[in-house]
Amino acid sequence: MEEKNPMEEKIKELYESISFLGFNATYSRNNTYVENCRELVPKIQEFAQWFLTNITGLEEGIYQNLADILRDCETALREHDNVLMMDALEQGIAGYLEMFLSEEYFREKEKVYVGKAKEQES
Repeated sequence: MEEKNPMEEKIKELYESISFLGFNATYSRNNTYVENCRELVPKIQEFAQWFLTNITGLEEGIYQNLADILRDCETALREHDNVLMMDALEQGIAGYLEMFLSEEYFREKEKVYVGKAKEQES
């Protein structure tokens, strides 16, 4: 039997939160992305610490890139930079989270979103 990653549910929740906040910011065109992301900071820190502590054997650049992304998040929070924060989360952190999400997870999400889109069309 496959060993379950203890962070699996937290990774899914964080990934979905990042996706939702990006979608919301894009479609509502409000200027509150950084404020909305503040609640994710402890979860991002927990994931980063788990990743850096438990995921070994990758190229050094991968770990350095994660550290750079975290610095970008810190800068975005400090300077209230919505664009930098969105880039750091959606192009950065989300990419690391995707490493731990199965193809099945994405197939299920696709079914849900395609189903909702078809309902709205009819």
